[in-house]
Amino acid sequence: MAVIPRYPLEWLNFFRQQMDEIFSYLSTLEGKDGRECEFSPSVDVFETPDSYVVEFELPGFAREDLSLTTCCNTMVLEGVKREDDGAVGASYMCMERQFGHFCRTVEIPPAVDMGRAKANYDKGVLSVVFPRLQDKNTLIRDIRIEEIQHGK
Repeated sequence: MAVIPRYPLEWLNFFRQQMDEIFSYLSTLEGKDGRECEFSPSVDVFETPDSYVVEFELPGFAREDLSLTTCCNTMVLEGVKREDDGAVGASYMCMERQFGHFCRTVEIPPAVDMGRAKANYDKGVLSVVFPRLQDKNTLIRDIRIEEIQHGK
């Protein structure tokens, strides 16, 4: 856990440290199968009085081709949409569907309970719901400082 900054320049350093950690994590994702992301699905982000919700539009994806993880305060959705065989013997005039690998990240606010997040996939939409923290004091906690008694 990082130290909470007190001065504006310390906030910049804090932000840089978090971004370094996120980019370090994301760089490990790109190398998983040797391919770069080929497209990015649409995303909606909204709040309700009780939660923070992220919805991804993923028509045609199989559930087993999706991976959802968190790193720090960032949610990472990865997936692959596999090409179907198409119509046998067909000659396409137009093909606008996209296939391949994608990786999409969304920043999650600190006032949510990451441990109680729930995700469901229905009719091509992946919904991830983060309940709001009821006790805001869980964001900042005091740590008791003990004095070490050296040998007498």
